[in-house]
Amino acid sequence: MALQAKQTTQQRLMLAPNVTLALEVLHMPLLELQAFLEQQCEENPLLEIEESQNDEAAASAEEPQTNGTEEAPTNGLDEDWMSHWQLAGESEDPTDEDERRDRMMDQRLVTPQSLHESLQLQLGCQSMADEERRLGELLITRLDENGYLDSPLEELSTAAGATPAQLEAVLTIIQQFDPPGVGARDLRECLMIQLEQEGATESLAYRILKDHFPLFAERRLSALAKVTRSSLEQVTHALEALKALNPRPGRIFSGDVSPSVVPDLVVHHREKHYDVELNDHHMPRVTVSRTYYRMLKDPATPDDAKEFLAQKFRKASWLIKAIDERNATLLSIGRCLISLQRDFLEQGSKAITPLTQAQVAHLIGRHPSTVSRAIAGKTIDTPYGIYRLEQLFASNVPQHADNGAISDEKIKAEMQRLIGEEDPHAPLSDEALVKEMAQRSIIVARRTVAKYRTALKILPAHLRKHRL
Repeated sequence: MALQAKQTTQQRLMLAPNVTLALEVLHMPLLELQAFLEQQCEENPLLEIEESQNDEAAASAEEPQTNGTEEAPTNGLDEDWMSHWQLAGESEDPTDEDERRDRMMDQRLVTPQSLHESLQLQLGCQSMADEERRLGELLITRLDENGYLDSPLEELSTAAGATPAQLEAVLTIIQQFDPPGVGARDLRECLMIQLEQEGATESLAYRILKDHFPLFAERRLSALAKVTRSSLEQVTHALEALKALNPRPGRIFSGDVSPSVVPDLVVHHREKHYDVELNDHHMPRVTVSRTYYRMLKDPATPDDAKEFLAQKFRKASWLIKAIDERNATLLSIGRCLISLQRDFLEQGSKAITPLTQAQVAHLIGRHPSTVSRAIAGKTIDTPYGIYRLEQLFASNVPQHADNGAISDEKIKAEMQRLIGEEDPHAPLSDEALVKEMAQRSIIVARRTVAKYRTALKILPAHLRKHRL
């Protein structure tokens, strides 16, 4: 059969470049948007990053007041332009540009790194041979999100072209990096590394991990006390010390809410109500360069330069409009959420009411897909800490007709309370939890309890039991 070339006509839905950019900006959390804006300012000469409004206010307070005779910097510009954006002021001091670059660098430094980026940076600070550095980079790429090595050294040795002993030596170096416990091959080694970095190798907790880990995993306190020749009180104290360690060190970079996360929205408690505001203190203020804008409007500017500037101006306008739309959408969602989740603001996560993205989309006049894209990765600072916006959209679990529905967050909160109050020597099984919650008018199936317990990272009853 001979190959033939033929033309066909078909209809395809294509998004305009400005729409694609708007969707991309809407999806970005605050810190990611900050880095994106800095990159855009480097690529587009018409874009500049101004100081934050707080910095400008502080600077104006220190400067002497003018007599009001100076011409406003916006005179002569198009009204439609000034009605939507502001132009960046011209800098008379040559050091202003250096200060702006310094601020941008400071913003980059506070941006959280990924686990692998952090380890690569620490590896680069080590004095080692090129071959060792190559092996170190390979090992770092094989760490999972929890910070554990995902393959035995024997398997990696073939791909690395090195012996297991060589890999072991480099892995030992990586295990001294931050966060403590990274580079471990299992939980036992992870906890031991953390104790070693604390200088607690002579402690009872370290001896339990090193010599009696199976008993520790089964929580057999009496057996541990016997083999270590310690009292039950000493063993209990050692286990409490182990519980304070981090079993998933890599999660501080990829967890639900990182300790260094900057919330996108902030809830404020006013006299009689709650209000929500954008956390724009960390948001760079993107404006258009006055110099290049004047060049664009100058009839003496060559046509090829004008064409280039017009293209960059168009992209700059798309970006600024996308930022405005993102902020307006996010603020609308935040205000809608705090009005619908008032009980949560008063009582915490146990009082989150069932709520869907479609309900919020209808109330704010947006499509559900827009709400879904807007809340992805975004966080809000509440009186009970920083929450992901997704957490305020709780699904409902049907109950009896007289009880209506209950949110899954309330079920999880009740489960945590019951497990927290249980007898450690006779913990509640999943079936027992079902019965206990039924007495509190919360009707759930045993498989639902098992699913929520797993989501809360709570062990089953036989592993929670304290054996004497």
